[in-house]
Amino acid sequence: MENFIIWCNDNVGFISILLSALTLLVSIVAIIVSIHTARLPFRKRMLVVTGHCISADGVGLHITATNVGNRNIKIKTIGYLIGKTVYVNKNTLFDSQTVLSQGEDTSQYYDINELRQSIYKMNPSPFTKIMAFVEDTEGTRYKKKLQRVYRFK
Repeated sequence: MENFIIWCNDNVGFISILLSALTLLVSIVAIIVSIHTARLPFRKRMLVVTGHCISADGVGLHITATNVGNRNIKIKTIGYLIGKTVYVNKNTLFDSQTVLSQGEDTSQYYDINELRQSIYKMNPSPFTKIMAFVEDTEGTRYKKKLQRVYRFK
């Protein structure tokens, strides 16, 4: 160990290179943290939740979209994505187009029999995926995989 200390004292350039590399590493970490912190207020995230609901009309399905990001999001469409076709609730289409502030949510409810009839009319492959689907006005699509057509019928 003593020989190493003597060698470092004799080679001043070695210590300069070591300190320069350490300073460069700390600077890079500081820049990465600064960029991450600067982008944080503009983070856009949506949580899509699905489930069943029971009403006077019978059993239905719902899709709930919750803004879990740090900025407002304007919802354009909420529905089910069956293959490449979007199924929306035609009775409440304009109610789903809303602005969600941080932590707010909105839900759309669907009659399960109407959805089954629509899927039957589309005549998709039994292996076509059914997904809950939310799209904002910027074109970002949020999806949640549910099941395949043959399990839904």
